Amino acid sequence: MINRINSLFVITSSVLILSGCIEHREDTKKSGGVTPVNKEEEKYIKDKDYKVFRIYEGEVPCEDCDGIQQRLVIKGDTTGIFRLTETYRNATEDGDATLVCSGQWKQIKVKSKNILILSQGGMEDSVRRMEYEFHPKEIVQLSLDENHFKNTGAYHLKMVRKSK
Repeated sequence: MINRINSLFVITSSVLILSGCIEHREDTKKSGGVTPVNKEEEKYIKDKDYKVFRIYEGEVPCEDCDGIQQRLVIKGDTTGIFRLTETYRNATEDGDATLVCSGQWKQIKVKSKNILILSQGGMEDSVRRMEYEFHPKEIVQLSLDENHFKNTGAYHLKMVRKSK
């Protein structure tokens, strides 16, 4: 009974936090360690408004599930749009719960570090805000909604694809 209550709490909290999500869908199966591109994501990548894109993947910790598989597509050079797919593994009694959200991003420089700021919705009217530190082949999540992580060691997303 407690597990069901915890699962319900996780799903309810996720829906409230991610109220600006653009879709909910079943998890895609992994192939060779990289999540295959689905039709919606391929259309998003091919949008001609932004020629430059990067895709990052990884799994981050979750207090109420077995981990959150994240796939982040950012489009643009130093500013642009993003699409974040998060699969909460074993979050419900039926299994995984997947949420997809989008918004704007920008890159800023802070004390010689390149910081990526994701803002669900617009930069000024964010529903959810995340910060990542840029590295050549990965990004490291630093904060969520202005709350900084004490240990960022488990919050790495590796680059799996980029535009040519």
